Order: sequence, then C-alpha cells, then structure tokens
Amino acid sequence: MRCGLRPHLATPPRLARGFTTTQRVFAPTNAVTAKVLGDTRVLATYEGPLSATFRRLKLFSLGSLALASVLTPVLLLAPGEISMAGRVGLCITALATSGVSTALIAWIGTPYVGTMRLLATPQHQHVMELNTLDWRLRKQTTLVYEPAFLRPTSRPFAAWELTNSAPAPRDVPATETTTKVAETIDDKTGTSKGTWAVTYAPAADDGGASAKVVVKGKPTRYFNVHEELLGQDWQVLG
Repeated sequence: MRCGLRPHLATPPRLARGFTTTQRVFAPTNAVTAKVLGDTRVLATYEGPLSATFRRLKLFSLGSLALASVLTPVLLLAPGEISMAGRVGLCITALATSGVSTALIAWIGTPYVGTMRLLATPQHQHVMELNTLDWRLRKQTTLVYEPAFLRPTSRPFAAWELTNSAPAPRDVPATETTTKVAETIDDKTGTSKGTWAVTYAPAADDGGASAKVVVKGKPTRYFNVHEELLGQDWQVLG
C-alpha cells in the first residue's frame, strides 16, 4: 500500500428494488374491517405494484367521458356549416367511443387489488381483506371469511374468483346451515354491497351434504393479484 492513498474498500452490490410481501407490525387499520371483525391480528400484507397506474387510468377515462358529455351540447348549438344531422352523428360517435373505453377500462381495472391483508380473528379464523376500487373510483373492501372458496379463474385480467362449486364441509351438518363466505362493503358509507354465502344441507341418499351457493346483491367476485409476490404467510390459500 502506497503512503497517502486510502485503501480501496469493495462496496457490496446494490440489490435491485422489488415488490415483496412483508409482515408489518403496525399495519394500517381499515375502519370497515375493524367494525365488522373487531380486534384482529395481521399475519401478512400485500400491495399491488400497479394500483396507482390503474387509478390514474380510471380517472383519465372518467374525465374524458365527462368532457365528452359537457362538450356535446356546445357542439350541437355552436354556429357552423355542419348540418344538424352531422352534428348529431359526431356527438353520438364521441359519446359512444368515450363510453365504451370507460366501460372497458372499468372491466379491466375493477378486479385489481390495491392492498390485501391476511388477518386472524380471536376465534383463530383466517380472514382475507381485499381492497379494490369500483368504476366510480369508490373504495370498497371485500372480506373473505372462507379463503378456500378462492380459486384460479379463466377471466382475463383476474387471478382469483369466488367459486360457485362449494368445497365439502368439514363435518356433515345435522340440519341446514348457511355460512357467509364473503362480503363486499362500501368504505364511504359502510353499507354492504353484497354477500356470497353457501348453504349446506344433509343429503338423505349417501349420508353426505349438499351445497348451494347463495349470492345477494353485487359482491366483488373477481380479484387481480400478483401471485408471484405472495410469501409463505399466504399458504393458507392452499
């Protein structure tokens, strides 16, 4: 080592930034979940890396639809050489194009899960909290009380769905029983938008149980989640 020169220390390579699932000790509290479930323990959390992108895309589509609606009367009443039939045709084309694009973006982006948490209730029950946005950008929370009902889906732009094929119950019920599988709640009003339930009844022929899925209202059925970002804490999904 030559005098007057500082030794060169090898710096460790910088790791590429990635999105991972972390177990947070102080996870954000959801008022809807706290009201429905009470005290819960957070087992795992998830954040969708494209949630901000989908939000901006929906905002842009709604803004373009509103702008087209506002400019339609102006185009009809403005002086010009275009005939009234031509103006009506242009207005219908603009509104139809904007409406179709807004509906398409809503269909693609509504299932996207911005945040998700795996919770444990005092009764040692695993509950999933999935937060999404509806087509009007209103926040809604879906609580899945039976994660076994979440299955892979063939719907484009979605990874999971609440299945219509109910799994067999752990114990054959003696009488007809109804279990709430999932519920979607509007975050702003706190009202339920819909529930997904299953009714089990004893089968007389083979001693087993028959199952019937009952859907009330409009609960969120499809969810778009990046499964590659889920850690081992989410193995409760099977």
